[in-house]
Amino acid sequence: MSTVSDDVSSQVTKLLNQAGMRPRGVQSDSISKGLLEGENIMVSSPTGSGKTLVGEMALLRAVTCGKKGLFLVPLRALAVQVFKTMKERYEHLGVMIGLSTGDFQGTGEELAEFDIVVTTYERADSLLRRRSSWLSDLGSIVVDEIQTMSEIGRGARLESLIIRLKNSIEDLQIVALSATTGDPDEVAEWLGCQLVVSEERPVPLVHKVVTTNNRNQSLRKLVMTTVQGNGQAIVFHRTRREAEAQAKRLSEDVGRQFTSEEKKNLDQDLGSVENWDVTLSPELRSLLHNGIAFHHAGLGYNERRLVERLFGKGDVKVICATTTLAAGMDLPARTVILSSFKSPADYRRLLSANTVHQMLGRAGRPSHDKIGFGVILAGSTGETEEAKRRYFDVIVDDNNGKETLIPKYDRINSTLGQAGSLSEQLLVVLDMLGAATIEEIENGIMGDSFLVHCAIRDSGAPMRVLQLGEISAKIVLERHALPETIQSARKSVLGKTILREKNETVIGGIVISYDGGQFTCRFSARLSTSGTVEGPMCSCGTPVNENGILCHHLVTLGMAAAAELGSMADYVIPLSLSESSPLGLLIRLRLVEGANDGEFKPTKLGRAANRLYLSIPTVREILAMLPNTESSTSLLWLLRHVISIETGTTVDESFDNLLGSLITTDISLQDLAAQFGLSIGDVYGLLDTSRWLLHSISVLAELGGLARAFELSQGLAEALDNRLGRKNEEDD
Repeated sequence: MSTVSDDVSSQVTKLLNQAGMRPRGVQSDSISKGLLEGENIMVSSPTGSGKTLVGEMALLRAVTCGKKGLFLVPLRALAVQVFKTMKERYEHLGVMIGLSTGDFQGTGEELAEFDIVVTTYERADSLLRRRSSWLSDLGSIVVDEIQTMSEIGRGARLESLIIRLKNSIEDLQIVALSATTGDPDEVAEWLGCQLVVSEERPVPLVHKVVTTNNRNQSLRKLVMTTVQGNGQAIVFHRTRREAEAQAKRLSEDVGRQFTSEEKKNLDQDLGSVENWDVTLSPELRSLLHNGIAFHHAGLGYNERRLVERLFGKGDVKVICATTTLAAGMDLPARTVILSSFKSPADYRRLLSANTVHQMLGRAGRPSHDKIGFGVILAGSTGETEEAKRRYFDVIVDDNNGKETLIPKYDRINSTLGQAGSLSEQLLVVLDMLGAATIEEIENGIMGDSFLVHCAIRDSGAPMRVLQLGEISAKIVLERHALPETIQSARKSVLGKTILREKNETVIGGIVISYDGGQFTCRFSARLSTSGTVEGPMCSCGTPVNENGILCHHLVTLGMAAAAELGSMADYVIPLSLSESSPLGLLIRLRLVEGANDGEFKPTKLGRAANRLYLSIPTVREILAMLPNTESSTSLLWLLRHVISIETGTTVDESFDNLLGSLITTDISLQDLAAQFGLSIGDVYGLLDTSRWLLHSISVLAELGGLARAFELSQGLAEALDNRLGRKNEEDD
């Protein structure tokens, strides 16, 4: 669709009317702030308030101006949902909608035929690294769930993606959407967005924190009260096992609430033509007959969509899900219960406020419920108080003592400053620019980062937040200390230092404060019994605060050591703080080399690694192990190893047998998954990751002239492709 109208606003309004849409609430507010005139907009409002349509209007504006649009989401499942909705609304009006998820080895040039492309952050990043030609035609991008920038690893990639899109595409409109974030004005200012904030929800939401010493009993009571009131419930659990077990426990009770007619309708839906191609495990099928299901990444795509479809129709009354899929489920329910607020990855850590409210915010189904309930279960009074303190502002009515819980959100924090992230993004930027000095990058593209934006405005930020080049003891101290502390240490007004330990693993001594205190401090690069670096220590009890800022005793010690010990301090202090030079790492891996006039540029190997979308740790391991990869056994060991690095999960030797059976037999994936005790969703994920990494291994092997490793990896990749075929992206 390429017709450009003089009146873009009326063209977009016409398209919306034809699609049966009428702007309201945050949509109208966004229009009044210039959305249809190309202004950058950030919307911060609750789930269900209509943020997505704001993004759609921006993309339609781009299309009516003869440009293209890009809608970015954090998860594949969410991309599919948005794609289907937009395709249904607009394709019959002549707006072509495309979908792209995964497939990092593809250039994406085939997407040029679409007016609007829906994709994940990672796939968009991959397309930009590969310089897909049609990206220069973008007029608007929508970044959904912008608070994802706070996530370690992928958050830095998203932040860098936004910076590079802004830098490389002229007159690009950016629309950022978030339901759960504190200080949205900070992000809006960085993006140059007009901010639209609303607390209005289509269905009012009541929050509760319930103290219980019997979670199963409390869960049953909350769920059954909802179901008996003709409502639906979603229960979020820490793990898949817990979600499945809870669904089984509730199954009979939920099933008894159905009338015979409702049971008949449910069974008809399960057996309908629409669902004939869905292979369900006997366990899940049995639960579905009782109007309850579990939902997690271990299920196949079709299984998850079936559960969601039946829940959307009201046939399924209860879903027990994992917290990791909260962002991918567009399913409101009257009651949402969080069975625990501990992290799925580590039960000793608590979920962030934004994650919790993203889940609880799904309570209240528009047009079905007058009110929604978001409930957190706590195992003790102490847990209850912790949940209230962490996730809510508590307002107490002076007349009756009744508490009202108001959601409290975390601010978005940049993760770009992490050492691993800086190395990767330095390579990305060098590949984008061709060649540049470190100073040009720090003051240019990286200087436009959210990391630097926040540091400039934050009095609690360290003196130095960005250091891409070589490091020293002084530079590292500046990355972990406030400006005033550094200035005072330079003037020697914080105290006197007596150095007592001076070797290649420990620098330590006594710091005598001028107010009379005496403290024992050390920077230790020794490994502890757990295999981690011992790090900084101080007898004051708080050597490093929660923001990574060193106490002034350690800063005093470090500055004195830097002046007296020189290169020894430059070696020990960075090691003790787990700091390394991003540029130095890239040079050691032969990914970057020196150019003219102090510039650096990516090597051929560096450009390949960047465009293959590999993390730096993965590149390092592949390069180290490729020379010894001369057999199928060693290739499979390498593949398992790098899958574990990329996914953060351990892959054992049964994976080798799975691949062998897949390639040499005609056994179905479903049967193979059962045979090896794996979930079908996990099998698909493993195979997708394997195909991408095998392709990457073959490219790096060819560049290194390693003929045997190239032959083996290419052969296995082709065998996988031949067995699986190119799956439709909706099966990802």
